[in-house]
Amino acid sequence: MNISDFSAWLNDLLEPHLFKDYCNNGLCVEASDKVTRVVTGVSFRDRLIDAAIEKKADCIIVHHPNGFWKGEDRVLVGKFGERMRRLMQHGISLYGFHLPLDGHMEIGNNALIARALGLGNLEGFMREGERTVGIVGEFDDPMSREGFVNLVGGVFEHGVQHALLHGASAVRKVAICSGSGASGIEEAVQLGCDTFITGELKEQAPIAAEELGINLISAGHHRTEIFGVQALAAEISEILQISAKFVDIDNPV
Repeated sequence: MNISDFSAWLNDLLEPHLFKDYCNNGLCVEASDKVTRVVTGVSFRDRLIDAAIEKKADCIIVHHPNGFWKGEDRVLVGKFGERMRRLMQHGISLYGFHLPLDGHMEIGNNALIARALGLGNLEGFMREGERTVGIVGEFDDPMSREGFVNLVGGVFEHGVQHALLHGASAVRKVAICSGSGASGIEEAVQLGCDTFITGELKEQAPIAAEELGINLISAGHHRTEIFGVQALAAEISEILQISAKFVDIDNPV
């Protein structure tokens, strides 16, 4: 497939222009004019390039386009320069989609986590630009906090990292924002949520959960963000009939 057509398809699907983000969304490195085989992963890193070379891919799509965050100088020296040389030498183009792969209502990280938990009445929250990145959902019948923690542990391969239970003893309304999304706790409380799920906790998050009276569960930044790139690979394979494989290179944080 011509890379310009592939870019247009991705942009139509993920609508990156509607998000206020802090990195490049879309094509970051054009190393070929065609896309015939794709590798997706959470973060741009050496081992993902290795996997793409091994699988003879000519395209990588990541959630974290490391090296292309706003404020990074992108001078082609050091480790960044080395990665760019490897992409160019092997004809591997690079795409990054950050918030668009958190907030998509069908193949976004948070919507997929919500559906895996069995939550219904899904609505977005945590607006970034014209779209939201988090998800709020409800259970028809509340469950115990302990039962819910066990349920969350089953959704993530490596289980729950932290379960700080300062909220209601019965879980009914849940807010989800993957990665480092705990900044949405106050908004979640205002929306009537009794529980918040995220990936990575910053120092102030446990304090906010305690003082606002909400259950806070974390399962790892990387580990809560495998869902979107995995689903995107499946979409590319099914709709475009282009070989696309998700490669999970775990990060415990």
